[in-house]
Amino acid sequence: MQQRVFNFLKALKRLNQGQLLIVLLLLWLLLNLIQAALTGVIYDESYYFHYSRNLDWGYYDHPPVVALMVRLSSLLFDGGLSVRFVTVVLQIFTIAFIWKTAEDQLVHNNNLIRFFAIISSVVMFVVYGFITTPDSPLLFFTALLLYAYKRFLANDSWGNSLLLSLSMAGLVYSKYHGGLVILLLICSNPRLLLNYKFWISGITALLLYLPHMIWQFENGLPSFKYHTTGRSRPFRFRYFIEYLPGQALSFNPFIFFITLWILFIKKPKDLLFRSFHYIIAGMILFFWISTLRGHAQPQWTIAASVPMIILVYYHTGRDDKLEWFLRKFVYPTIPVLFILRILLSFNNLPIGIEFYNKEQWANDLSKIAGDRVLVFKDGYQKPSLYSFYTGKEATVINSVYYRKTQHDLHNYNQLFAGKKAAIVTDSTDKKSIPFTLSSNETIYVRFVDNLVIGSGIRINIIDFPKKIARDSLCTLSAELVNNGNGRFCFENINEPLSFHFVVKNKDLRVSLVATPHTTPNILNPGESYQTSFTFKIPSDFPKGKARCRVSLKVPPFGEGYNGEQKIVLID
Repeated sequence: MQQRVFNFLKALKRLNQGQLLIVLLLLWLLLNLIQAALTGVIYDESYYFHYSRNLDWGYYDHPPVVALMVRLSSLLFDGGLSVRFVTVVLQIFTIAFIWKTAEDQLVHNNNLIRFFAIISSVVMFVVYGFITTPDSPLLFFTALLLYAYKRFLANDSWGNSLLLSLSMAGLVYSKYHGGLVILLLICSNPRLLLNYKFWISGITALLLYLPHMIWQFENGLPSFKYHTTGRSRPFRFRYFIEYLPGQALSFNPFIFFITLWILFIKKPKDLLFRSFHYIIAGMILFFWISTLRGHAQPQWTIAASVPMIILVYYHTGRDDKLEWFLRKFVYPTIPVLFILRILLSFNNLPIGIEFYNKEQWANDLSKIAGDRVLVFKDGYQKPSLYSFYTGKEATVINSVYYRKTQHDLHNYNQLFAGKKAAIVTDSTDKKSIPFTLSSNETIYVRFVDNLVIGSGIRINIIDFPKKIARDSLCTLSAELVNNGNGRFCFENINEPLSFHFVVKNKDLRVSLVATPHTTPNILNPGESYQTSFTFKIPSDFPKGKARCRVSLKVPPFGEGYNGEQKIVLID
């Protein structure tokens, strides 16, 4: 065995750089294919599998590229590769474009091996080479953009302009963060705005992006609202202070340290390298500032790993101290990451993580639900994962205590109204039955023969007041509209329905019973009904601006997103 390894390494030394690149890319491809096939699918991947079942120009949370990737993968494979195959292949091209952008007069094979060693040590880059999320195509199009930009700086031909257009459109079709990458690149070289070919590239990219923008407007800008206001949270100091340590761990603390050293000590040698500095520093700082309005997820800066790899590769080849640091601290992390990948593939990590035991969980629930639709409360992950592993129908009913998801768009969950259902609730639901899963987890399920879903009922408040006084009765005139697919009976056969005025001030959320003046017995699709609601805000509720809406509550689900949210002054 040892002799075979020696002969293999000896054979590698005889290859020229192009041949060695192909061999290393094929080895990378093989490793990720094995990892993708053996590692369990995570919640988000199953959610994107749900996307892929109905291809469209957009989705509630993200642009459509990730759905297309999953759809293509599912046409070729089952299991983990049914959502990951295109991701695995795409990263090979990502690495190739990074190399084409980074390569220079240092053509010795050792430099190519050092390049792959650096890539192998960047944690986020490795992980999103076998897991499918919008970050995977974002990495690819970031690499393509920087390669196209390198070519455009050397020769602003129409061919290179078109390559810029495709890469910019691909970035924002992958993830909205791609727009930040483009903006930072322009900031690094404002003279681009004096080049009419760059303007044509930008306009072409916008034209390519037009179908998604039209989809957004036709659907009420769901993604824009979610990413600008839907994720806002009150400031917490721990979000701010944990951000940089989280970034260091996500990239690799030693790679992160080398990068910061380069950004502070080394001056960019040209406009291309100047863009690398701007993209890395800009993305890290932008999302650090975003912690003032909520938690910033570590992978939001993943696009910065592309210029980061190039900078580390370039400077470690020219700075003996940095190369010594690379060998001393970065290289030892590579076998550690490799061992962790092996343990992950065979479910042997000593900690419980999201990859494990999900197929057994889904099969256990399938036995409990039988031929009934499985319904969850508040979330997006579990119904998607259940459907992925079992092929059976599932949905979720989201309340104001969570957020809207793809399951709420186009009244998707309305398809299950009136069906026999098994609803996963909790221990507080007195009509539920406890079941113990294979993992010894106890779940509670309520069985109904006629699933009532209230999300199709729209509550339009007529002349929503700008100010509401505390401790006094308030009456709002309203219109009930049935936007659902079937008729809605307000005489619920399971439990009485109720209306609520939900008011939120920072972290405090209060649901007040809103008594309707009258309600219809039945509301057919498209019909409306005029009524009014009366409620009282308690005297101890804080003064100031608050977010309010009127909701319909259909037990066992929480208050829904039936009325439009308004900002009101509580006096």
